[in-house]
Amino acid sequence: MEEQMREVVDRARVEFKAGRLRTYDQRRYYLLQIDRFLKEQEAAIIAAQRADLRKTHMEVMLTEVATCRAEISAYLKKLKSWMKPEHVSKSIVFLGESTYIQRQPYGVVLIIAPWNYPFYLLLVPLIGAIAAGNCVVIKPSEVSVESEKLVREQLHNYLPEECFPVVCGGPRKTTELLKQRFDYIFFTGSTFVGQIVMKAAAEHLTPVTLELSGKCPTFVDASSDMQCVANRIVANKSLNIGQACISYDYIMCTKETQERLVKAMKTSVEEFFENDMQNSASWGRVINARHFDRIYGMLENSKGQVAIDGGVDKSDLFMGLTVLTDVKENDSTMKDEIFGPLLVIMPVSGLQEAIDFINSKEKPLAAYVHARDNAVIREFEENTSSGALLSNDSAMNMSVPDLPFGGVGRSGMGAYHGKLTFETFSHRRAVMHRKQALEGVNKKLRYPPYTAQKTRRLMAALFTTEDTPHYGLYIGVGLVLVGALVAIGVTLGVTLY
Repeated sequence: MEEQMREVVDRARVEFKAGRLRTYDQRRYYLLQIDRFLKEQEAAIIAAQRADLRKTHMEVMLTEVATCRAEISAYLKKLKSWMKPEHVSKSIVFLGESTYIQRQPYGVVLIIAPWNYPFYLLLVPLIGAIAAGNCVVIKPSEVSVESEKLVREQLHNYLPEECFPVVCGGPRKTTELLKQRFDYIFFTGSTFVGQIVMKAAAEHLTPVTLELSGKCPTFVDASSDMQCVANRIVANKSLNIGQACISYDYIMCTKETQERLVKAMKTSVEEFFENDMQNSASWGRVINARHFDRIYGMLENSKGQVAIDGGVDKSDLFMGLTVLTDVKENDSTMKDEIFGPLLVIMPVSGLQEAIDFINSKEKPLAAYVHARDNAVIREFEENTSSGALLSNDSAMNMSVPDLPFGGVGRSGMGAYHGKLTFETFSHRRAVMHRKQALEGVNKKLRYPPYTAQKTRRLMAALFTTEDTPHYGLYIGVGLVLVGALVAIGVTLGVTLY
């Protein structure tokens, strides 16, 4: 198997070196091919997600299809300008010279996608990697069976397999794949597997982006409109039934606020699902029995009080929204990320205790605060750290392409979305082009013998840039003119002689 994986990577490297994605037109063509895949396979994508996770047509269109197509549209409008050299300011020592940043593709990159959003979390990084000019080895998740099958059977009809091979299989196949030398690795998944990926990357000093997760905290202030907050929390947990890295994980509020919030959440559940989630077309399913048992184990071992019982049916992989109140810090639900339709509320005395608790834990991928009091929001923002911060809503930052998406600490490293995805897969090469001229100036500034006078001249020139006038500018320009006159004089003298 290792030899097979080596052949896959080597073949992609041959194609990269042959310049298959060197030009704008080549990259644009492959981006259009992905867009064609999304259009022509739209019904198949919806069916695959229905089979894997019982997602609704609307959710798949919004979170898997439309978002990817919008990303491609933005790239087609801006990629040509992004590919151009970025000129940088320089000191007067280098006036007349060319200095700029050239964005180069890394080469052959590996993208490992998760099962919860198997198209979006695969295609968005793929779009950026292609736009940057890389060949890509694609590893979809084997957990979302029908989605993996669709990618395996159809993507090669749109993208050349030698440039963009799809590797399918479980942990053993991924382990063999990670033994190969890549130029960049982009991984989305759990922190545990992220550590494995990073160790493998370290063997070859391969740069990585790790999109991980963690427990996303929420503070609900007493000043909030509780029905508004409840609606947004329940709506968030209904998206893939909480099987999302930025889903609400636990809520902190006062005991009084907890009572008001739970009452409002019951109203939301009744309005959204008519108190029958299992038969609601808007409520999905847990991905498989193993994950069902994991979440149910948290629920069974919890010491919290069941305030909203959504019901369970393992034969149908159904678990309704279940809300636990009066949860303690050492509860079973507070140890690991829930990643499912279970929501817990941990009472605190107020904002400061909530902030202190968040800061005592690993930094989350996202942190949420609900309040009508702007002072509360500012205090929360200034005193917590997370990959993203949202007030009075959740997940909506994903709809703003220019906002970076990524974690910090154990919730991840690196970020992407919009232009930042292109930047993630691009090496920023420093370029300077100089001329074989003005040796008279160089002798007065930088060549031995070194003197105090040369040091003063050079420092004055180096710390004066072309866009920040200073007295040193006049010194530098004078030196340049003197050098030019000397060069001209020598040339004339030689000519006359």
